[in-house]
Amino acid sequence: MIIFDKIDHLLSRSIVEACTAAGLECVNAARNGGVQAELEKLQGPGALVIGPPSFCEATALKSKLYGSDDSLALAQAIEAEVRYFLETCRSATQAMMRHGGGQLLSLGIDDVASKIVGLPQSPIVNQMRSSCIKSLAKEYGRLKISYNSVLCHPSKESVDSKLWRSQRDALKVYTMRFTPSTVQEYAEFCRQLLTSNPPLNGGQICLGKGVMETAA
Repeated sequence: MIIFDKIDHLLSRSIVEACTAAGLECVNAARNGGVQAELEKLQGPGALVIGPPSFCEATALKSKLYGSDDSLALAQAIEAEVRYFLETCRSATQAMMRHGGGQLLSLGIDDVASKIVGLPQSPIVNQMRSSCIKSLAKEYGRLKISYNSVLCHPSKESVDSKLWRSQRDALKVYTMRFTPSTVQEYAEFCRQLLTSNPPLNGGQICLGKGVMETAA
């Protein structure tokens, strides 16, 4: 069973479609009592996919930076995202320990590329997730639990195709011939990662044509 904490993001929905087409059982925990409830239903090793961060730090920062009360609200919002991720990882780890292993996959969207095309950016949370994944892999990898994160460039479907070309000056190393990857390509990679059980633990896998670093 592959549990998704929620499937409100295009990437998460596409992975569900790819896994379902391959005959895998997928569950949207947001519609079935939450992640904890679904983890309790596991009868053996399973997988948990945590969708991309939902909170846009860049937008919040611009509107809340200049007042002490607003700054506190921003910090609390980021803390809530961090707490959710850590508590979800803890629940998954405890459940997978009981069943002799499993996989946890964290999804993220590259912040630099997102900024270029005007999509939400979550650099603090993305970096926190990556660090957490590495720490969990070191501690619990010996128990046959795999923790990895995938960081994707915005997919072709996420923005107007003309926007990539209009931003060619900001892209610098890209040319007019650059075309972003499709969300189906990302989804198929993630499906294989979830089903092939590769000898990989604690990794941050960057997907896209050209690698950008997160703007943390």
